[in-house]
Order: sequence, then C-alpha cells, then structure tokens
Amino acid sequence: MRLMSLVDLSNECGQIPYALIEDTLRINDDEVELWVVKAITAKLIDCKMDQMNQIVIVSRCSERMFGQHQWQTLRTKLATWRGNIANVISTIQANKITEDGSQAIQSLMIR
Repeated sequence: MRLMSLVDLSNECGQIPYALIEDTLRINDDEVELWVVKAITAKLIDCKMDQMNQIVIVSRCSERMFGQHQWQTLRTKLATWRGNIANVISTIQANKITEDGSQAIQSLMIR
C-alpha cells in the first residue's frame, strides 16, 4: 500500500519533498530513501533523489488506474514504434539489395 501511495504522489507532482513522503507513508525520515528505492526496483517510478534539498524528482511513474486515456496514449506510442520498426526494416532491405547488387557486379568483373 505504501508503494502505491508513493506512486500516487508521483502522479500528482514532479518533485516530492521528503517530508511529504514521510507524512503520506507514515514513515520515519530515515526510511524515505528506502521506500523510493523499493518503488524504483519495482519499476513503479523513475526518479532521482536530491539528498541535499531532500526532494525526489520524478521523471516517470506507473499509472495506478488504466483507463481510456491511458489506452489511447499507449496506442499512439505503439503506432509510432511500429512506424519506426517498418522504417528500419525497409532501410535494412534496401541496403541488402544494394549490397547484393554490388557483390554481383564485383563477381562479374572478376570473371
């Protein structure tokens, strides 16, 4: 439950003060970094810990709820990835055809 509460905090703001994590998770100040590391290990959040300023800077977090908006975002990302993969495949095929043609010309020249 504490990990999910930490994810909820991550969804709300990009920078989370250690004090807010302590209050929300009901933990001691020396446990904050332990719980953040647990969340990172569980791949629930990607973040950096600024120990000097005692804040967690969140760059990505998992969605606790997966609704229509999240499906649409995922669909858009997958379409982009699919297009990128198709471009890579066509580039590889074009280079292979060019390479095969070059090798055929070289073998004719050798004969």
